[in-house]
Amino acid sequence: MATFLDRLRRDPARIRLDRLERLQVLSEELSAAQTREDVLRVVFEHGLALVDASAVTLHWERAPGELELVHGVGLSEEFATRWRRVHADDPVPVAEAYRTGKPQWLASRAEIEARYPDLAALAGRGGALAWAALPVGSAGARGALGLQFPEGRAFDDEERNFVLTVTRQCATAAERARLFDASNRLAERLRQLLGVASTLSAATTPREVAAGAFRALGALGACAVEVHGIDGPDGVTLLARHGRASAARGTSVAVDAPTPAAEVIRTGRAIWLESPEDIAQRYPHLERERAEQEERAWAVVPLLASGQALGALVAVFAEARRVEPDDRTYLRLVAQPCAQALERARLFQDAHRARSEADANAALLSGAWATAPVALAVLDRDLRFAKVNEEFARVDGIALDAHGGRSPAEIYPEARADPLLAAAREVLRTGRAADQVIDAGPPGARGVHARITVTLFPVRIASEVAGVGIVVRG
Repeated sequence: MATFLDRLRRDPARIRLDRLERLQVLSEELSAAQTREDVLRVVFEHGLALVDASAVTLHWERAPGELELVHGVGLSEEFATRWRRVHADDPVPVAEAYRTGKPQWLASRAEIEARYPDLAALAGRGGALAWAALPVGSAGARGALGLQFPEGRAFDDEERNFVLTVTRQCATAAERARLFDASNRLAERLRQLLGVASTLSAATTPREVAAGAFRALGALGACAVEVHGIDGPDGVTLLARHGRASAARGTSVAVDAPTPAAEVIRTGRAIWLESPEDIAQRYPHLERERAEQEERAWAVVPLLASGQALGALVAVFAEARRVEPDDRTYLRLVAQPCAQALERARLFQDAHRARSEADANAALLSGAWATAPVALAVLDRDLRFAKVNEEFARVDGIALDAHGGRSPAEIYPEARADPLLAAAREVLRTGRAADQVIDAGPPGARGVHARITVTLFPVRIASEVAGVGIVVRG
């Protein structure tokens, strides 16, 4: 079978025309491609044949100095496994193209062996007799396109220019598709954020906070969401989980414990664990739990209120995934209303607890007041009865409900009311307690004493005299 070089020598004009025709078809298809998936399909289905390559790879920047294989066609399983992740200083053509920003051309097996001796055997097993690696990228991120050829290549100026032209067209289309996808994704995520903010505005429990966050993070493919919070001065606990295995409960751990949530709360910095390997490397003691729950990636961001970490939001993924920069921004944006809702929930619970305690205390005091064996009454600042207990009503011989809101002058004879009111006014004026002997008249049917001694004292609220208390001493 004639090689590409044989065909080129035999009919160079035909080869050039064929390339131009196929380049035109590629341009038309790339122009029609809108999404990233559409562009990759065109690139790998048609661009591969256009340059007569047997395999093509696209490595994209995962982090500064680190590339990840995001797409490949025609690769051996050995190559795809070994070079799934590539560092900038690795001895492989795509790494050099990424690091230097210059195309790498390896026209023959001899050149591969000379420049990358460790890869020669792998290239041979994959049937690659020539390689090319081309830098690609945009202002947002960079990567490298790798091409493997089943035969030696000329890689003269004409062929290099042709390959670079194809690559530039593909890179331009990919960037256009990235911007198109980013625009659609941004619009959808803004809608999600508005929805979650509205939902969380009514949340009063951590469970409701977790449910709202789960609805928002479903856009990232999260299979579960956890909300962790501070438990006491030095503890962290799982407050709620929504999604898969939502019945899971967490025990309290120390804030300095080696767990993602505790670390994020302690430091205020997010943690991105994009694969089981990342999790095992950083938290080996959690590997068994992670494997049992079939969780393969975690994203953990702090829940901040007034600049202080009050908890952590954990997005759980069933598959390993790269958390892109815009994904990380989205997670942090979701965390903001979650933190506000969690703080409101805490305040709501504190208020509910305080109200319950106050109601219980009020009920206790009311019961003690009503059943006290001592005659007690309170006059407001207008010197009208605000409260009277049963013993006071028994002692003064007037029905309990006949006192409320009335002045002593309205229910007692003048000889009894006047000294009582005079003493009460003096207490209001001086703010000091006083004793007063009251002529209660002849004993009545209910056993009213003829003369009784009362102690009047100021009743203060927030240091202000709000009324006069009365204790009948006998």
